[in-house]
Amino acid sequence: MFEAPWVLWLLPLALFARGWLRRLAAVLLLLAAAGPAPPLSPGLTVVLLDQSPSARDATREAARALRVEGPVRYLAFAERAEWVPNPHVRPRLGEATDLAAAFEAARAAGPARILLLSDGLFSPAPPPAPVYAFPLDPSPHAALTGLLAPPFPTYGEEVEVRARVFLTHTTEATLRFEAGGQKAEIRRTLPAGTSSVGFRFTLEAPTPLRVTLETPFGRDTLNTRITPAGREEVLVLGDPSAARYLKAQGFSVTEGERLPQTLPGVVVVGTSVEALGPLAPERLRKHLEEGGGLLFTTTPKGLFFGDWHRAFADLPLRPKPDRGAAFALVLDVSGSMAGEKLARAVEGAKAALAAAREEDVIGILVFNERPRWLVPPAPASYRQRRLAEERLDALRAGGGTQLAPALRAAREALAGQDAAPKAVLVVTDGATGGKEAALSEAAAAAREGVQIHVLALGADADRAFLQALADRGQGRYAEADPAALARAIAEAAREAFRAQAERGRYPLTLVPDPLTRELAPPPPTTRLLPAVRKPWAKALLKSGALDVLAVGERGYGRVAALALDLGHDLKDWPETPRLLARLVRWLSDTPARPRVFLYRDRLTVMGRFREDLWLRTGGEELPLAPVAPFRYEARVPPGSGDLLVFEGSRLRFRIPRKTSPEWPSEEGREVLEHLAEASGGALLEAPVLGPPPRVPTPLRIPLALAGLAVLILELLLRRLR
Repeated sequence: MFEAPWVLWLLPLALFARGWLRRLAAVLLLLAAAGPAPPLSPGLTVVLLDQSPSARDATREAARALRVEGPVRYLAFAERAEWVPNPHVRPRLGEATDLAAAFEAARAAGPARILLLSDGLFSPAPPPAPVYAFPLDPSPHAALTGLLAPPFPTYGEEVEVRARVFLTHTTEATLRFEAGGQKAEIRRTLPAGTSSVGFRFTLEAPTPLRVTLETPFGRDTLNTRITPAGREEVLVLGDPSAARYLKAQGFSVTEGERLPQTLPGVVVVGTSVEALGPLAPERLRKHLEEGGGLLFTTTPKGLFFGDWHRAFADLPLRPKPDRGAAFALVLDVSGSMAGEKLARAVEGAKAALAAAREEDVIGILVFNERPRWLVPPAPASYRQRRLAEERLDALRAGGGTQLAPALRAAREALAGQDAAPKAVLVVTDGATGGKEAALSEAAAAAREGVQIHVLALGADADRAFLQALADRGQGRYAEADPAALARAIAEAAREAFRAQAERGRYPLTLVPDPLTRELAPPPPTTRLLPAVRKPWAKALLKSGALDVLAVGERGYGRVAALALDLGHDLKDWPETPRLLARLVRWLSDTPARPRVFLYRDRLTVMGRFREDLWLRTGGEELPLAPVAPFRYEARVPPGSGDLLVFEGSRLRFRIPRKTSPEWPSEEGREVLEHLAEASGGALLEAPVLGPPPRVPTPLRIPLALAGLAVLILELLLRRLR
């Protein structure tokens, strides 16, 4: 090919020539040097014929209506691309669809445009020219594209596996599931595209699973194996009935009285705040925040009886707002109480103030020869507490002991209160005058609904009389030494302010939820702890307007609370073990529990892991990068075979993957439309293309040859002359 510099070498020859031929040659050579390329010739159209299994038959039908004006060539493609003499040739080019290979082969021909006959079920690739796409309907096809199974199932768990089904057309389908000795056959109409059908079974051991799909389009089968990862570990504190039920359901249960250093995924709390220690609420809160599960159960020392509604803000139940309790502390301040005894009594009185709720009524009455109210009974507001603490700090001991007037004053003050229960705690360390009068006052108080509790302090206390006083007042009698006095007073106050169970006949109703699905209705209970759920919680079991069982999510964890005693109120319900097992499994299913998701080319692993995660597939090893708390992701390369997820050197997950290059779940028409618009082409309603665009025709060589010819002609004419 002549380039402009070579053409310019000929110009001096033209300039030395004479006449009009010389000027014509000079003009032609100058034009050749400019290199014009006007659009004179029609462009080439390459017709791409999809010969993959999903489009082969539709391509043959479309080829009969194919009309293309201008120069045209035909390229058939599937896994490979091959030029064919006409659109009716049907070569076998493999079972997959490689559009990139077809575009690369077409690029070598230099097309002005491409006509693509395809169903669009492929991975898009950049085209070498504008694409005009005629969408084809894929051949009817049905396939099982995978199984969605719990990646971390435990022994005894009722697991659900879902078979992913891809259909090109809506049709009737039959799926048969076989898991060990458990079988199911499901028939239903499935829509075009991807859908899933579930099957539930109880996983008692490593179980082979076989799924068979039958449709008018064909039959497909998928096999895998579901292996239990272990037994769910549960720590049960203070609730033997819960421990017994959970052991029977296949859980690995550890019973204890204290919180261990390391907590398992789920902790069942059936004891009091005091029994677990002052640090327990904060440790449980942190466990919940970091993805743990907590279940608070009602026992004689658990839930509201254990003061959890005061100590644990994330409890999903709270006592029903109602009348509060009324409590009066009747404190002996005679001369024998001077010193450590009075100091411990003051410490206990302050703890009693702290235990009261705002709806509770509290008063402190001190006595020696005569009684006086340190603070009269009033709602336990902030002001009432501060006033009582100031006066307690100024308290001094002295004088003799006369209990009867103090009991009368306390009885009269509490009898008129609109509260329940009403209780008086008498704290004294010695003998008192007027014993018969005191016993009469105790009996009168009991008749008016005011209980008289007695705390005998030290070795000098008149135990026989004080025991009789508690009996007459229908209260409790206890003894304490000075060192334990503050704790004893605080415990008595907490007992008085504690939520009280109601007795009667209370019907129970299950709220529709996956956790209560297929459970038989529970029988009525004769005892109920009045409670209501918090706004962020959901009730699962109710009794009228009261909430009995509530669940919720806090932080990255889950929490539940039950206002019935498993060992007493629910022992006659056959579904109790089943509901408890479901509840504990739900509590364990937090973001911290290991799990895995595969969506297209993205693998997501969730859970708390101690070592780095990495993926092995098709001979490749890829790291799983942390992208959020408890969340790791990686892009999965195309190919077949299972995905293996390792934590350090330990295999944690095996994800069965069945990949088929044909009939993926994407919508083919949308893929073709996007490809055509992005390349400057269009989506066609028929396989017909009008005149092709004109392509540039380079004229440098013809003009240079013409100029050279004119120059030679001029020289020949000069020679002849």
